[in-house]
Amino acid sequence: MKPRYSALAIWLRTLKVAYWLGWQIESNWTDPLLFFIYSIARPLGGALILVFMYFVVSRGRQAEMLGFFVVGTAFWPFVIAGMMGMAWGIISDREHWKTLRYVYTSPIPYWVYLVGRSLAQATSATAAMAITLLFGRWVLHVPLHVGSMNISYATIALALGITSIVALGFIVVSAAMGISGEAWRMPEGVGAALYLVCGAIFPVTVLPGALQNIAQTIPLTWWLEAMRRGLLGNNVTHSFPWAG
Repeated sequence: MKPRYSALAIWLRTLKVAYWLGWQIESNWTDPLLFFIYSIARPLGGALILVFMYFVVSRGRQAEMLGFFVVGTAFWPFVIAGMMGMAWGIISDREHWKTLRYVYTSPIPYWVYLVGRSLAQATSATAAMAITLLFGRWVLHVPLHVGSMNISYATIALALGITSIVALGFIVVSAAMGISGEAWRMPEGVGAALYLVCGAIFPVTVLPGALQNIAQTIPLTWWLEAMRRGLLGNNVTHSFPWAG
């Protein structure tokens, strides 16, 4: 007689296995040390490119916008990995590996499988976040001081942000499932649009009025604003100065 598992036990087992699978795919099944080195080199190179772009645009003048820019750059990889990565993973299962039908019809909650894959992708963004913040603190002298941070506020904001990223990932996946052929382009298009609208690299206040209204309805906008307030307090430009 086969053992019977509760729904919660099945969810947890599915989440664990999906997380492990997502992590192995993300690391390309390589040695953990090599993947760790790659995880450091990639975000550091990206941070250098973006910072040089910032100084070219600002002509070398360092202001409160630099902190805004650094925090947005540090946490945006969570969106790329968690939301866009979930969609790319499902499209890869369908188009490349041809395993989607087997996973979907297996006796597991498919949505839990998606959450596990998304969380594994988001975990890989932790190195990018840490490297960018450290680079901003020690090289660019952004006022990221532990004593002035609201750690509990930032931690809660990060948890809520990851939740919203996973939820948006479900929306992108549901749209991608209905597209064939060019489905690969859809997550990139959504990510690029959100990158411009959600206040990742410039305040929402510089957007036209219609886009500001749209930005206020997107959870990622409020998440990035909360992360900046938790890490930098009043030492940064706000997307929503009226919020206090």
